[in-house]
Amino acid sequence: MEDYLNNLELTHVQRRVVDFLISQKGYAREDIEANREFTVEMQDTSFKAKADIALKVDGVTFMIFTCVMNSMESWERHSLAFCRVVESCQIPYAAVTDGETVRMLDVVKGGAVPAALDSIPSKQAALRIIKETSLCPYSEERREKEKRILYAFDAIKCSANSSGSE
Repeated sequence: MEDYLNNLELTHVQRRVVDFLISQKGYAREDIEANREFTVEMQDTSFKAKADIALKVDGVTFMIFTCVMNSMESWERHSLAFCRVVESCQIPYAAVTDGETVRMLDVVKGGAVPAALDSIPSKQAALRIIKETSLCPYSEERREKEKRILYAFDAIKCSANSSGSE
């Protein structure tokens, strides 16, 4: 496990979440994609948006994780926009975590619930949830707005990374 995690080039928070998902929640390595890039097409440009962790169950992206060191609430909006536009259907759940606590977001119904990392559904629970969840695209009228929000967050991340504050 240690060699596997070392080869992924993860941040401390990502590493903790991946280890937790595998060792405590029953996910397989194949269910977890770290630093997964998505291409987002806008009317006049396209850009890459990256999920710190994308969790797949039964071939469906079930949840994305945004891993941060602090200010978890400020990344909720980014996570919602991300889940609404990076795939043809919305990714139903998002989590913003610092590796200890997590803010679980129901993307389709709305709402955030602060909780312990242990509240993340197990693989068995996720399989049941995904079968009961109607996967649908985000409304076309509002989709462009969400893309602009995601694009703005992406610009913030890029400028923070280029200034050496990562």
